[in-house]
Amino acid sequence: MAVAVPSNPRHTTEPDGRRGILLMLVGLLLFSVLNGIVKAQTELFPVVQIMFFRNAFAMIPLAVVMLWFVDWRSVRTRMPAWHLLHAAVMSAAIGLIFAGYERLPLADATAINFAAPLIVTALSAPLLKEPVGWVKWGAVGVGFAGVLFMVQPGGDVIREGALYSLFGTVLAACAVLIARHLSKHDSTMTIVLLFMALSSAMVLPLLPAVWVTPTPLQLAGLIAMGLASGGAQYMTTRALYHAPAATIAPMNYTKMIWALLIGFFAFGDWPGPVVLAGSALVLASTWVVYRAEGRKRPTAA
Repeated sequence: MAVAVPSNPRHTTEPDGRRGILLMLVGLLLFSVLNGIVKAQTELFPVVQIMFFRNAFAMIPLAVVMLWFVDWRSVRTRMPAWHLLHAAVMSAAIGLIFAGYERLPLADATAINFAAPLIVTALSAPLLKEPVGWVKWGAVGVGFAGVLFMVQPGGDVIREGALYSLFGTVLAACAVLIARHLSKHDSTMTIVLLFMALSSAMVLPLLPAVWVTPTPLQLAGLIAMGLASGGAQYMTTRALYHAPAATIAPMNYTKMIWALLIGFFAFGDWPGPVVLAGSALVLASTWVVYRAEGRKRPTAA
């Protein structure tokens, strides 16, 4: 007689809002470092080629985690259409956001991209039926104000690059909501592996038309980027199981903090007082959400 295998072994661990926040913070730190690497690689390789290496080779560390800690038979889904939609939306979002960075000043593009948490918070209530209290709304607003202090965007944003960034930001927010919905039915490993595999398959037909042959050292860098992104992707997706999308959303603002630290230690760039003030607002908004989640746990228990 066949033994029934639980389709979702992650439920052996109860959701923990604070753990979700910490997972997201560490994952965003890794992604910030990877974004600096990607920025350098865009000067050598097309976006499609970078996306392929990032997603295809990210499956290797995820497969190792699966073999050691997860029963491979549990990595299955009854929602293939939702996974296909998630991969398509997220792949399109990444491509559009990169296109926006190519056509806009960095400050303008960053300011537009940081509208994603506002979109996630606004849509999580009607679409996911998740409560969004005034504390979280306030934290999102304060964090967004801090980002505006730091990037100081210009007033002229109605341009082709701005439209790319805006559409990419909306799609990225929608992808977060889809991942949150999937996390209620499938394991984190299933969501991440299927995203990586489906996204790689989607960009593969475009690869021959834009392929740039890398040197051995450049090839090693592309592969290393993909391996590291696998771990970061797992942590940020796992965070959506532990905490609601509206709770996780303000954590995205900390990417500006990591960018400041990386710029200082790697390039010697010291931020001015306005940027430091904006960083303080970002940290404050993140701490407010973290404390609000901590106060909610005893009540729920």
